[in-house]
Amino acid sequence: MRFIEDGPAIPDNLLLARDEGRVMFFCGAGVSRAKAGLDDFYGLADCVLNKLHVSAEHITRKVLAEAREIGSRTGASGLISADRIFGLLEREFTESDIEAAVSNALKPKEKVDLSAHQIMLDLATTAEGKVNLVTTNFDRLFEATLKQTGTKNIKNIQPHHLSDVFGEEAFDGIVHLHGIVSENYDCAEGDGFILSSSEFGRAYLTEGWATAFFREILSQYVVVFIGYGADDPPVQYLLEALNKKEGQLTEVYAFQEGVEHEAIGKWVHKGVDAIAYDNRDKHKALWDTLALWAKRAKSPENWYQEIIDIAKPGPEAVKPFQRGQVAHVVSTLEGARKLSEGDDFLPAEWLCAFDPYQRYAQPGKIMADYTAGEFIDPFKLYGLDSDETPQQIDPDDFNKKREVPDAAWDAFTMSKDDRQNLQDHNLPAFRGYWAKAPGLLSPRLRYLGLWLGKVANQPAAVWWAAKQQGIHPDIQQNIQREFIRNSKVVLPIFRIAWGYLFEFWFSNRTEYNNFSYDWNYLKTTIDKDGWSNQSLREYAVLKRPFFKIKQDIRHNKKPPVYNKVPSLTDMLGVEVEYPEQVHDIQISDEWL
Repeated sequence: MRFIEDGPAIPDNLLLARDEGRVMFFCGAGVSRAKAGLDDFYGLADCVLNKLHVSAEHITRKVLAEAREIGSRTGASGLISADRIFGLLEREFTESDIEAAVSNALKPKEKVDLSAHQIMLDLATTAEGKVNLVTTNFDRLFEATLKQTGTKNIKNIQPHHLSDVFGEEAFDGIVHLHGIVSENYDCAEGDGFILSSSEFGRAYLTEGWATAFFREILSQYVVVFIGYGADDPPVQYLLEALNKKEGQLTEVYAFQEGVEHEAIGKWVHKGVDAIAYDNRDKHKALWDTLALWAKRAKSPENWYQEIIDIAKPGPEAVKPFQRGQVAHVVSTLEGARKLSEGDDFLPAEWLCAFDPYQRYAQPGKIMADYTAGEFIDPFKLYGLDSDETPQQIDPDDFNKKREVPDAAWDAFTMSKDDRQNLQDHNLPAFRGYWAKAPGLLSPRLRYLGLWLGKVANQPAAVWWAAKQQGIHPDIQQNIQREFIRNSKVVLPIFRIAWGYLFEFWFSNRTEYNNFSYDWNYLKTTIDKDGWSNQSLREYAVLKRPFFKIKQDIRHNKKPPVYNKVPSLTDMLGVEVEYPEQVHDIQISDEWL
Protein backbone atom coordinates (compact mmCIF):
# COMPACT_ATOMS: atom_id res chain seq x y z
CA MET A 1 0.00 0.00 0.00
CA ARG A 2 1.22 3.51 -0.81
CA PHE A 3 0.69 6.44 1.52
CA ILE A 4 1.49 8.89 -1.28
CA GLU A 5 1.07 8.50 -5.03
CA ASP A 6 4.77 8.17 -5.89
CA GLY A 7 5.89 6.69 -2.61
CA PRO A 8 7.16 3.20 -1.77
CA ALA A 9 4.62 0.39 -1.57
CA ILE A 10 4.63 -1.04 1.94
CA PRO A 11 3.36 -4.64 2.20
CA ASP A 12 0.08 -5.06 4.07
CA ASN A 13 1.52 -7.76 6.33
CA LEU A 14 4.27 -5.33 7.41
CA LEU A 15 1.72 -2.63 8.26
CA LEU A 16 -0.32 -5.09 10.31
CA ALA A 17 2.75 -6.54 12.03
CA ARG A 18 3.71 -3.02 13.16
CA ASP A 19 0.18 -2.51 14.52
CA GLU A 20 0.63 -5.70 16.53
CA GLY A 21 4.00 -4.58 17.94
CA ARG A 22 5.94 -7.26 16.05
CA VAL A 23 8.32 -5.04 14.03
CA MET A 24 11.90 -4.15 15.03
CA PHE A 25 13.26 -1.09 13.24
CA PHE A 26 17.00 -1.01 12.48
CA CYS A 27 18.14 2.57 11.85
CA GLY A 28 21.34 3.31 9.94
CA ALA A 29 23.33 6.37 8.97
CA GLY A 30 20.66 7.47 6.49
CA VAL A 31 18.32 8.29 9.37
CA SER A 32 20.80 10.72 10.94
CA ARG A 33 21.73 12.08 7.52
CA ALA A 34 18.14 12.70 6.32
CA LYS A 35 17.14 15.72 8.41
CA ALA A 36 19.91 16.21 10.98
CA GLY A 37 22.57 16.43 8.26
CA LEU A 38 25.18 14.12 9.77
CA ASP A 39 27.75 12.47 7.50
CA ASP A 40 27.53 9.00 6.03
CA PHE A 41 30.21 6.41 6.88
CA TYR A 42 32.62 7.73 4.23
CA GLY A 43 31.98 11.33 5.26
CA LEU A 44 32.65 10.40 8.85
CA ALA A 45 35.92 8.74 7.86
CA ASP A 46 36.95 11.84 5.92
CA CYS A 47 36.18 14.09 8.87
CA VAL A 48 38.11 11.84 11.27
CA LEU A 49 41.16 11.88 8.99
CA ASN A 50 41.11 15.67 9.06
CA LYS A 51 40.75 15.83 12.83
CA LEU A 52 43.68 13.41 13.20
CA HIS A 53 45.71 15.53 10.74
CA VAL A 54 46.37 12.57 8.47
CA SER A 55 48.56 13.65 5.55
CA ALA A 56 47.28 13.77 1.99
CA GLU A 57 49.72 11.00 0.99
CA HIS A 58 48.68 8.63 3.74
CA ILE A 59 47.37 5.23 2.64
CA THR A 60 44.02 5.80 4.33
CA ARG A 61 43.45 8.93 2.23
CA LYS A 62 44.22 6.98 -0.93
CA VAL A 63 41.99 4.07 0.04
CA LEU A 64 39.12 6.41 0.93
CA ALA A 65 39.44 8.28 -2.39
CA GLU A 66 39.59 4.99 -4.29
CA ALA A 67 36.51 3.65 -2.50
CA ARG A 68 34.51 6.73 -3.43
CA GLU A 69 35.74 6.72 -7.02
CA ILE A 70 34.86 3.03 -7.53
CA GLY A 71 31.41 3.56 -6.06
CA SER A 72 30.80 6.63 -8.22
CA ARG A 73 32.05 4.91 -11.40
CA THR A 74 30.40 1.51 -10.98
CA GLY A 75 27.39 2.32 -8.83
CA ALA A 76 28.46 -0.54 -6.54
CA SER A 77 29.17 0.86 -3.10
CA GLY A 78 30.87 -1.09 -0.38
CA LEU A 79 33.56 -2.77 -2.52
CA ILE A 80 36.01 -1.08 -0.16
CA SER A 81 34.20 -0.76 3.14
CA ALA A 82 34.74 2.10 5.55
CA ASP A 83 35.49 -0.26 8.44
CA ARG A 84 38.72 -1.24 6.66
CA ILE A 85 39.73 2.41 6.51
CA PHE A 86 39.36 2.68 10.28
CA GLY A 87 41.27 -0.56 10.56
CA LEU A 88 44.19 1.09 8.77
CA LEU A 89 44.05 4.05 11.18
CA GLU A 90 44.45 1.70 14.14
CA ARG A 91 47.98 0.95 12.94
CA GLU A 92 49.14 4.49 13.76
CA PHE A 93 46.61 5.97 16.17
CA THR A 94 45.35 4.86 19.54
CA GLU A 95 41.77 3.66 19.88
CA SER A 96 40.95 6.54 22.25
CA ASP A 97 42.23 9.14 19.76
CA ILE A 98 40.17 7.64 16.93
CA GLU A 99 37.05 7.46 19.10
CA ALA A 100 37.54 11.05 20.27
CA ALA A 101 37.82 12.23 16.66
CA VAL A 102 34.71 10.22 15.70
CA SER A 103 32.77 11.61 18.67
CA ASN A 104 33.68 15.18 17.86
CA ALA A 105 32.77 14.68 14.17
CA LEU A 106 29.30 13.45 15.16
CA LYS A 107 28.41 16.45 17.28
CA PRO A 108 25.25 17.95 15.77
CA LYS A 109 24.64 21.62 15.10
CA GLU A 110 22.50 23.67 17.43
CA LYS A 111 18.77 23.47 16.70
CA VAL A 112 19.35 20.29 14.72
CA ASP A 113 16.32 18.93 12.85
CA LEU A 114 15.21 15.81 14.72
CA SER A 115 12.03 15.16 12.72
CA ALA A 116 13.37 11.96 11.11
CA HIS A 117 14.25 10.57 14.52
CA GLN A 118 10.81 11.48 15.85
CA ILE A 119 9.20 9.66 12.94
CA MET A 120 11.24 6.54 13.65
CA LEU A 121 10.43 6.66 17.36
CA ASP A 122 6.72 6.99 16.57
CA LEU A 123 6.92 3.98 14.26
CA ALA A 124 8.91 1.94 16.75
CA THR A 125 6.58 2.63 19.69
CA THR A 126 3.95 -0.06 20.19
CA ALA A 127 0.36 0.44 21.32
CA GLU A 128 1.55 -0.49 24.84
CA GLY A 129 4.18 2.25 24.77
CA LYS A 130 7.20 -0.05 24.34
CA VAL A 131 9.97 0.95 21.92
CA ASN A 132 11.32 -1.56 19.36
CA LEU A 133 14.36 0.20 17.88
CA VAL A 134 17.96 -0.76 17.14
CA THR A 135 20.52 1.65 15.72
CA THR A 136 24.10 1.20 14.59
CA ASN A 137 24.65 4.96 14.71
CA PHE A 138 26.93 6.32 17.43
CA ASP A 139 25.14 9.66 17.86
CA ARG A 140 22.66 10.50 20.60
CA LEU A 141 19.98 12.02 18.37
CA PHE A 142 17.28 9.57 19.44
CA GLU A 143 18.01 10.51 23.06
CA ALA A 144 17.92 14.20 22.11
CA THR A 145 14.54 13.66 20.48
CA LEU A 146 13.14 12.03 23.62
CA LYS A 147 14.53 14.87 25.73
CA GLN A 148 13.01 17.47 23.39
CA THR A 149 9.56 15.91 23.71
CA GLY A 150 9.87 15.33 27.45
CA THR A 151 9.65 11.55 27.12
CA LYS A 152 11.17 9.65 30.01
CA ASN A 153 11.92 6.07 31.03
CA ILE A 154 13.10 4.90 27.59
CA LYS A 155 16.04 2.57 28.09
CA ASN A 156 19.35 3.29 26.38
CA ILE A 157 20.78 -0.20 25.81
CA GLN A 158 24.49 -0.55 25.00
CA PRO A 159 26.36 -3.63 23.76
CA HIS A 160 27.46 -4.84 27.20
CA HIS A 161 23.80 -4.96 28.32
CA LEU A 162 22.43 -6.93 25.35
CA SER A 163 22.16 -10.08 27.47
CA ASP A 164 19.55 -8.30 29.58
CA VAL A 165 17.31 -7.34 26.65
CA PHE A 166 15.38 -10.58 26.31
CA GLY A 167 14.19 -11.30 29.81
CA GLU A 168 10.74 -12.03 31.11
CA GLU A 169 9.41 -8.70 29.88
CA ALA A 170 9.03 -7.70 26.24
CA PHE A 171 11.76 -5.78 24.44
CA ASP A 172 11.61 -2.10 25.32
CA GLY A 173 14.23 0.53 24.52
CA ILE A 174 16.78 1.84 22.04
CA VAL A 175 19.68 -0.53 21.41
CA HIS A 176 22.92 1.13 20.29
CA LEU A 177 24.36 -2.02 18.77
CA HIS A 178 27.75 -0.52 17.86
CA GLY A 179 28.11 1.77 20.86
CA ILE A 180 27.18 5.37 21.63
CA VAL A 181 29.03 8.65 22.01
CA SER A 182 29.24 10.33 25.40
CA GLU A 183 26.83 13.12 26.26
CA ASN A 184 29.56 15.72 25.62
CA TYR A 185 30.53 14.16 22.28
CA ASP A 186 34.15 13.87 23.35
CA CYS A 187 34.60 10.08 23.61
CA ALA A 188 32.87 6.73 23.29
CA GLU A 189 30.65 5.73 26.19
CA GLY A 190 30.95 2.30 27.80
CA ASP A 191 32.85 -0.30 25.82
CA GLY A 192 33.68 1.94 22.88
CA PHE A 193 32.63 1.88 19.21
CA ILE A 194 32.34 -1.02 16.78
CA LEU A 195 34.18 0.85 14.06
CA SER A 196 37.10 -1.05 12.51
CA SER A 197 37.30 -4.43 10.79
CA SER A 198 38.76 -6.06 13.89
CA GLU A 199 35.93 -4.76 16.08
CA PHE A 200 33.28 -5.89 13.58
CA GLY A 201 34.94 -9.30 13.51
CA ARG A 202 34.88 -9.52 17.29
CA ALA A 203 31.21 -8.51 17.53
CA TYR A 204 29.94 -10.72 14.73
CA LEU A 205 32.41 -13.57 14.40
CA THR A 206 34.87 -14.40 17.17
CA GLU A 207 32.73 -13.40 20.16
CA GLY A 208 29.53 -13.23 18.11
CA TRP A 209 27.39 -11.34 20.62
CA ALA A 210 25.94 -9.06 17.93
CA THR A 211 25.10 -12.06 15.74
CA ALA A 212 23.43 -13.83 18.65
CA PHE A 213 21.40 -10.71 19.38
CA PHE A 214 20.29 -10.37 15.76
CA ARG A 215 19.38 -14.05 15.58
CA GLU A 216 17.17 -13.61 18.65
CA ILE A 217 15.53 -10.56 17.05
CA LEU A 218 14.77 -12.55 13.89
CA SER A 219 13.11 -15.28 15.92
CA GLN A 220 10.65 -12.86 17.51
CA TYR A 221 10.19 -9.87 15.20
CA VAL A 222 9.73 -8.70 11.65
CA VAL A 223 12.85 -6.66 10.85
CA VAL A 224 12.93 -3.42 8.84
CA PHE A 225 16.19 -1.72 7.78
CA ILE A 226 15.95 2.03 7.23
CA GLY A 227 18.90 4.24 6.35
CA TYR A 228 21.20 1.48 5.11
CA GLY A 229 22.65 0.49 1.76
CA ALA A 230 22.80 -3.19 0.92
CA ASP A 231 26.61 -3.12 1.09
CA ASP A 232 26.99 -1.07 4.27
CA PRO A 233 29.31 -2.79 6.77
CA PRO A 234 26.62 -3.18 9.47
CA VAL A 235 24.32 -4.93 6.99
CA GLN A 236 27.09 -7.10 5.61
CA TYR A 237 28.07 -8.30 9.05
CA LEU A 238 24.51 -8.62 10.40
CA LEU A 239 23.26 -10.78 7.54
CA GLU A 240 26.32 -12.63 6.34
CA ALA A 241 27.52 -13.64 9.81
CA LEU A 242 24.39 -15.75 10.30
CA ASN A 243 24.85 -19.44 9.82
CA LYS A 244 23.64 -20.24 6.30
CA LYS A 245 22.35 -23.57 7.53
CA GLU A 246 19.56 -21.69 9.26
CA GLY A 247 17.93 -21.24 5.85
CA GLN A 248 16.46 -18.26 4.06
CA LEU A 249 15.56 -15.22 6.14
CA THR A 250 11.85 -14.51 6.43
CA GLU A 251 10.08 -11.24 7.08
CA VAL A 252 13.09 -8.98 6.74
CA TYR A 253 12.59 -5.75 4.77
CA ALA A 254 14.82 -2.87 3.69
CA PHE A 255 13.95 0.50 2.19
CA GLN A 256 16.19 0.94 -0.84
CA GLU A 257 16.46 3.89 -3.20
CA GLY A 258 16.18 3.19 -6.93
CA VAL A 259 13.85 1.51 -9.39
CA GLU A 260 12.20 -1.64 -8.16
CA HIS A 261 14.12 -4.34 -10.05
CA GLU A 262 17.47 -2.76 -9.17
CA ALA A 263 16.52 -2.33 -5.52
CA ILE A 264 15.39 -5.94 -5.29
CA GLY A 265 18.61 -7.12 -6.95
CA LYS A 266 20.74 -5.44 -4.29
CA TRP A 267 19.08 -7.27 -1.39
CA VAL A 268 17.63 -10.50 -2.73
CA HIS A 269 20.82 -12.55 -2.28
CA LYS A 270 20.82 -11.50 1.35
CA GLY A 271 17.32 -12.88 1.84
CA VAL A 272 15.83 -9.41 2.33
CA ASP A 273 12.72 -7.99 0.63
CA ALA A 274 13.59 -4.56 -0.75
CA ILE A 275 10.98 -1.76 -0.70
CA ALA A 276 12.01 0.56 -3.53
CA TYR A 277 11.55 4.33 -3.53
CA ASP A 278 12.55 7.39 -5.55
CA ASN A 279 15.44 9.27 -3.91
CA ARG A 280 14.79 12.63 -5.55
CA ASP A 281 14.61 15.82 -3.48
CA LYS A 282 16.59 14.38 -0.55
CA HIS A 283 14.58 11.17 -0.32
CA LYS A 284 11.33 13.11 0.07
CA ALA A 285 9.10 10.23 -1.05
CA LEU A 286 10.56 7.98 1.65
CA TRP A 287 10.27 10.42 4.52
CA ASP A 288 6.81 11.67 3.54
CA THR A 289 5.72 8.02 3.48
CA LEU A 290 7.30 7.22 6.83
CA ALA A 291 5.72 10.33 8.38
CA LEU A 292 2.26 9.25 7.22
CA TRP A 293 2.95 5.69 8.37
CA ALA A 294 3.89 7.09 11.78
CA LYS A 295 0.62 9.01 11.86
CA ARG A 296 -1.26 5.80 11.06
CA ALA A 297 0.75 3.96 13.72
CA LYS A 298 -0.51 6.29 16.46
CA SER A 299 -4.14 5.42 15.72
CA PRO A 300 -4.90 2.88 12.96
CA GLU A 301 -8.65 3.18 13.56
CA ASN A 302 -8.65 6.95 13.03
CA TRP A 303 -6.57 6.46 9.90
CA TYR A 304 -9.05 3.87 8.60
CA GLN A 305 -11.86 6.39 9.07
CA GLU A 306 -9.90 9.12 7.27
CA ILE A 307 -9.40 6.84 4.25
CA ILE A 308 -13.07 5.84 4.23
CA ASP A 309 -14.06 9.51 4.30
CA ILE A 310 -11.75 10.28 1.37
CA ALA A 311 -13.27 7.38 -0.58
CA LYS A 312 -16.93 8.36 -0.13
CA PRO A 313 -17.24 10.06 -3.56
CA GLY A 314 -16.65 6.62 -5.12
CA PRO A 315 -13.76 4.72 -6.76
CA GLU A 316 -13.88 6.74 -9.98
CA ALA A 317 -13.28 9.97 -8.04
CA VAL A 318 -9.99 8.90 -6.42
CA LYS A 319 -6.59 7.81 -7.72
CA PRO A 320 -5.34 4.22 -7.99
CA PHE A 321 -3.07 4.58 -4.94
CA GLN A 322 -6.07 5.78 -2.90
CA ARG A 323 -8.09 2.79 -4.09
CA GLY A 324 -5.15 0.75 -2.88
CA GLN A 325 -5.48 2.40 0.53
CA VAL A 326 -9.17 1.48 0.66
CA ALA A 327 -8.25 -2.07 -0.35
CA HIS A 328 -5.83 -2.21 2.58
CA VAL A 329 -8.53 -0.95 4.94
CA VAL A 330 -11.08 -3.59 3.95
CA SER A 331 -8.38 -6.27 4.07
CA THR A 332 -8.19 -5.81 7.83
CA LEU A 333 -10.74 -6.83 10.44
CA GLU A 334 -10.87 -3.38 12.05
CA GLY A 335 -11.04 -1.66 8.68
CA ALA A 336 -13.93 -3.85 7.51
CA ARG A 337 -15.71 -3.14 10.79
CA LYS A 338 -15.29 0.61 10.21
CA LEU A 339 -16.70 0.15 6.71
CA SER A 340 -19.89 -1.41 8.07
CA GLU A 341 -20.52 1.12 10.84
CA GLY A 342 -22.81 4.13 10.85
CA ASP A 343 -25.13 5.47 8.21
CA ASP A 344 -22.65 7.42 6.08
CA PHE A 345 -20.87 4.63 4.26
CA LEU A 346 -18.98 3.99 1.03
CA PRO A 347 -21.20 3.77 -2.07
CA ALA A 348 -21.90 0.41 -3.71
CA GLU A 349 -19.67 1.29 -6.70
CA TRP A 350 -16.74 0.21 -4.52
CA LEU A 351 -17.84 -3.39 -5.16
CA CYS A 352 -16.27 -2.95 -8.61
CA ALA A 353 -12.89 -2.03 -7.07
CA PHE A 354 -13.11 -4.84 -4.51
CA ASP A 355 -13.76 -7.44 -7.21
CA PRO A 356 -10.84 -8.30 -9.54
CA TYR A 357 -13.24 -9.70 -12.13
CA GLN A 358 -14.75 -6.24 -12.44
CA ARG A 359 -11.41 -4.41 -12.43
CA TYR A 360 -10.17 -6.64 -15.25
CA ALA A 361 -13.47 -6.77 -17.13
CA GLN A 362 -13.56 -6.42 -20.91
CA PRO A 363 -13.44 -2.74 -22.00
CA GLY A 364 -16.04 -1.54 -24.45
CA LYS A 365 -18.75 0.99 -25.18
CA ILE A 366 -21.86 1.62 -23.14
CA MET A 367 -24.83 1.20 -25.46
CA ALA A 368 -27.79 3.55 -25.53
CA ASP A 369 -30.71 2.04 -27.41
CA TYR A 370 -28.17 -0.32 -29.00
CA THR A 371 -26.22 2.65 -30.38
CA ALA A 372 -22.52 2.83 -29.56
CA GLY A 373 -21.82 5.32 -26.81
CA GLU A 374 -19.05 6.17 -24.33
CA PHE A 375 -15.97 3.90 -24.30
CA ILE A 376 -15.34 2.40 -20.88
CA ASP A 377 -12.23 0.66 -19.58
CA PRO A 378 -13.13 -0.76 -16.12
CA PHE A 379 -9.46 -0.98 -15.12
CA LYS A 380 -9.05 2.79 -15.44
CA LEU A 381 -12.12 3.33 -13.29
CA TYR A 382 -11.47 0.72 -10.59
CA GLY A 383 -7.85 -0.53 -10.86
CA LEU A 384 -5.56 -0.48 -7.83
CA ASP A 385 -1.99 0.79 -7.83
CA SER A 386 -0.86 -2.72 -6.85
CA ASP A 387 -2.64 -4.32 -9.82
CA GLU A 388 -0.69 -5.68 -12.75
CA THR A 389 -1.49 -3.53 -15.79
CA PRO A 390 -3.73 -5.57 -18.12
CA GLN A 391 -2.95 -6.24 -21.74
CA GLN A 392 -4.49 -3.96 -24.34
CA ILE A 393 -7.16 -5.72 -26.39
CA ASP A 394 -9.52 -4.76 -29.18
CA PRO A 395 -12.72 -3.59 -27.46
CA ASP A 396 -14.75 -4.86 -30.41
CA ASP A 397 -13.33 -8.38 -30.11
CA PHE A 398 -15.92 -9.97 -27.84
CA ASN A 399 -14.14 -13.33 -27.89
CA LYS A 400 -10.98 -11.92 -26.35
CA LYS A 401 -11.16 -11.57 -22.59
CA ARG A 402 -8.74 -10.06 -20.11
CA GLU A 403 -7.11 -12.54 -17.81
CA VAL A 404 -7.30 -11.86 -14.09
CA PRO A 405 -3.79 -12.26 -12.60
CA ASP A 406 -3.51 -14.90 -9.91
CA ALA A 407 -2.08 -12.37 -7.47
CA ALA A 408 -4.84 -9.78 -8.00
CA TRP A 409 -6.31 -8.66 -4.69
CA ASP A 410 -9.86 -9.84 -4.00
CA ALA A 411 -11.80 -8.45 -1.03
CA PHE A 412 -14.20 -11.38 -1.02
CA THR A 413 -11.73 -14.26 -0.66
CA MET A 414 -10.40 -15.31 2.72
CA SER A 415 -7.03 -13.84 3.57
CA LYS A 416 -4.29 -15.49 5.61
CA ASP A 417 -5.46 -13.61 8.70
CA ASP A 418 -9.08 -14.69 8.04
CA ARG A 419 -8.03 -18.34 8.00
CA GLN A 420 -5.98 -18.07 11.18
CA ASN A 421 -9.08 -17.13 13.18
CA LEU A 422 -11.50 -19.74 11.82
CA GLN A 423 -13.58 -21.72 14.32
CA ASP A 424 -15.78 -24.81 14.02
CA HIS A 425 -18.86 -22.81 13.02
CA ASN A 426 -16.93 -21.43 10.01
CA LEU A 427 -16.35 -24.93 8.59
CA PRO A 428 -18.58 -27.62 7.04
CA ALA A 429 -19.56 -30.52 9.29
CA PHE A 430 -20.19 -34.21 8.75
CA ARG A 431 -23.51 -34.16 10.66
CA GLY A 432 -25.75 -31.81 12.59
CA TYR A 433 -26.82 -28.26 11.81
CA TRP A 434 -23.60 -27.22 10.08
CA ALA A 435 -23.86 -30.23 7.78
CA LYS A 436 -27.05 -28.71 6.33
CA ALA A 437 -26.07 -25.03 6.39
CA PRO A 438 -22.98 -23.32 5.01
CA GLY A 439 -20.46 -22.30 7.64
CA LEU A 440 -20.50 -18.77 8.95
CA LEU A 441 -18.35 -16.20 7.20
CA SER A 442 -15.11 -15.08 8.83
CA PRO A 443 -15.54 -11.90 10.93
CA ARG A 444 -13.99 -9.65 8.27
CA LEU A 445 -16.20 -11.01 5.49
CA ARG A 446 -19.20 -10.77 7.81
CA TYR A 447 -18.55 -7.01 8.16
CA LEU A 448 -18.32 -6.69 4.36
CA GLY A 449 -21.68 -8.45 4.20
CA LEU A 450 -23.18 -5.96 6.64
CA TRP A 451 -21.94 -3.12 4.44
CA LEU A 452 -23.44 -4.75 1.33
CA GLY A 453 -26.78 -4.95 3.15
CA LYS A 454 -26.65 -1.21 3.80
CA VAL A 455 -25.95 -0.34 0.15
CA ALA A 456 -28.34 -2.91 -1.34
CA ASN A 457 -30.77 -0.12 -2.26
CA GLN A 458 -28.23 1.34 -4.69
CA PRO A 459 -28.26 0.34 -8.37
CA ALA A 460 -24.57 -0.64 -8.39
CA ALA A 461 -25.18 -3.26 -5.69
CA VAL A 462 -27.87 -5.01 -7.73
CA TRP A 463 -25.80 -4.63 -10.91
CA TRP A 464 -22.78 -6.27 -9.25
CA ALA A 465 -24.85 -9.01 -7.58
CA ALA A 466 -26.43 -9.89 -10.93
CA LYS A 467 -22.98 -10.98 -12.11
CA GLN A 468 -22.56 -13.41 -9.22
CA GLN A 469 -23.60 -17.05 -9.09
CA GLY A 470 -24.66 -16.56 -5.50
CA ILE A 471 -23.86 -14.82 -2.23
CA HIS A 472 -23.82 -16.23 1.28
CA PRO A 473 -27.29 -16.76 2.88
CA ASP A 474 -26.31 -14.56 5.84
CA ILE A 475 -25.64 -11.65 3.48
CA GLN A 476 -29.01 -12.24 1.80
CA GLN A 477 -30.59 -11.99 5.25
CA ASN A 478 -28.67 -8.76 5.87
CA ILE A 479 -30.25 -7.30 2.75
CA GLN A 480 -33.73 -8.45 3.72
CA ARG A 481 -33.23 -7.10 7.26
CA GLU A 482 -32.20 -3.69 5.92
CA PHE A 483 -35.19 -3.64 3.59
CA ILE A 484 -37.52 -4.38 6.50
CA ARG A 485 -35.88 -1.73 8.68
CA ASN A 486 -36.01 0.90 5.92
CA SER A 487 -39.18 -0.26 4.17
CA LYS A 488 -40.46 3.31 3.74
CA VAL A 489 -37.39 4.58 1.90
CA VAL A 490 -36.46 1.52 -0.18
CA LEU A 491 -37.93 1.83 -3.66
CA PRO A 492 -40.08 -1.09 -4.85
CA ILE A 493 -37.76 -1.63 -7.84
CA PHE A 494 -34.98 -2.77 -5.48
CA ARG A 495 -37.19 -5.25 -3.65
CA ILE A 496 -38.27 -6.65 -7.00
CA ALA A 497 -34.71 -6.89 -8.33
CA TRP A 498 -33.32 -8.59 -5.24
CA GLY A 499 -36.36 -10.87 -5.17
CA TYR A 500 -35.43 -12.16 -8.63
CA LEU A 501 -31.82 -12.66 -7.51
CA PHE A 502 -32.82 -14.54 -4.35
CA GLU A 503 -35.15 -16.78 -6.36
CA PHE A 504 -32.45 -17.45 -8.95
CA TRP A 505 -29.84 -18.31 -6.34
CA PHE A 506 -32.31 -20.45 -4.36
CA SER A 507 -33.22 -22.47 -7.44
CA ASN A 508 -29.53 -23.40 -7.73
CA ARG A 509 -29.91 -23.39 -11.53
CA THR A 510 -26.49 -22.02 -12.41
CA GLU A 511 -24.16 -22.90 -15.23
CA TYR A 512 -21.86 -24.56 -12.73
CA ASN A 513 -24.44 -27.12 -11.61
CA ASN A 514 -24.69 -30.38 -13.52
CA PHE A 515 -28.16 -31.89 -13.20
CA SER A 516 -27.40 -34.97 -15.27
CA TYR A 517 -26.68 -36.90 -12.09
CA ASP A 518 -30.15 -35.99 -10.72
CA TRP A 519 -31.77 -37.20 -13.94
CA ASN A 520 -29.72 -40.40 -13.86
CA TYR A 521 -30.74 -41.09 -10.27
CA LEU A 522 -34.42 -40.42 -11.04
CA LYS A 523 -34.33 -42.66 -14.14
CA THR A 524 -32.71 -45.48 -12.15
CA THR A 525 -35.28 -45.13 -9.35
CA ILE A 526 -38.24 -45.28 -11.76
CA ASP A 527 -36.77 -48.24 -13.67
CA LYS A 528 -36.24 -50.18 -10.46
CA ASP A 529 -39.16 -49.11 -8.26
CA GLY A 530 -41.70 -47.66 -10.68
CA TRP A 531 -43.49 -44.36 -10.22
CA SER A 532 -44.35 -43.01 -6.79
CA ASN A 533 -45.47 -39.72 -5.26
CA GLN A 534 -41.85 -39.03 -4.39
CA SER A 535 -40.46 -39.66 -7.88
CA LEU A 536 -43.27 -37.55 -9.33
CA ARG A 537 -42.29 -34.63 -7.10
CA GLU A 538 -38.63 -35.01 -8.08
CA TYR A 539 -39.61 -35.11 -11.75
CA ALA A 540 -41.63 -31.89 -11.32
CA VAL A 541 -38.70 -30.15 -9.64
CA LEU A 542 -36.29 -31.11 -12.44
CA LYS A 543 -38.76 -30.06 -15.16
CA ARG A 544 -39.82 -26.80 -13.52
CA PRO A 545 -38.91 -23.64 -15.49
CA PHE A 546 -36.76 -21.12 -13.63
CA PHE A 547 -35.62 -17.54 -13.83
CA LYS A 548 -32.18 -16.88 -15.24
CA ILE A 549 -30.38 -13.65 -14.43
CA LYS A 550 -28.30 -11.91 -17.03
CA GLN A 551 -27.24 -8.36 -17.84
CA ASP A 552 -28.23 -6.34 -20.84
CA ILE A 553 -25.24 -5.83 -23.14
CA ARG A 554 -26.00 -2.12 -23.12
CA HIS A 555 -25.17 -1.81 -19.42
CA ASN A 556 -22.51 -4.41 -18.69
CA LYS A 557 -19.42 -2.15 -18.58
CA LYS A 558 -20.17 -0.10 -15.47
CA PRO A 559 -23.05 0.14 -12.99
CA PRO A 560 -25.97 2.51 -13.54
CA VAL A 561 -25.87 6.01 -12.10
CA TYR A 562 -26.95 6.26 -8.46
CA ASN A 563 -28.61 9.69 -8.63
CA LYS A 564 -31.59 8.59 -10.70
CA VAL A 565 -34.33 6.00 -10.27
CA PRO A 566 -33.17 2.99 -12.28
CA SER A 567 -35.28 0.64 -14.31
CA LEU A 568 -35.02 -3.09 -13.75
CA THR A 569 -33.19 -3.57 -17.05
CA ASP A 570 -30.58 -0.98 -16.01
CA MET A 571 -29.52 -3.34 -13.24
CA LEU A 572 -30.26 -6.85 -14.48
CA GLY A 573 -32.11 -8.90 -17.04
CA VAL A 574 -34.51 -11.75 -16.29
CA GLU A 575 -35.32 -14.63 -18.62
CA VAL A 576 -37.34 -17.80 -18.22
CA GLU A 577 -35.27 -20.91 -18.79
CA TYR A 578 -36.57 -24.43 -19.41
CA PRO A 579 -34.35 -27.23 -18.13
CA GLU A 580 -32.99 -29.78 -20.54
CA GLN A 581 -34.26 -33.31 -19.86
CA VAL A 582 -31.38 -35.76 -20.01
CA HIS A 583 -33.49 -38.95 -20.38
CA ASP A 584 -36.71 -39.70 -22.21
CA ILE A 585 -38.78 -40.58 -19.16
CA GLN A 586 -42.35 -41.60 -19.97
CA ILE A 587 -45.05 -41.04 -17.37
CA SER A 588 -47.63 -43.82 -17.26
CA ASP A 589 -51.27 -42.89 -17.71
CA GLU A 590 -52.15 -43.63 -14.09
CA TRP A 591 -49.59 -41.05 -12.92
CA LEU A 592 -50.06 -38.52 -15.70
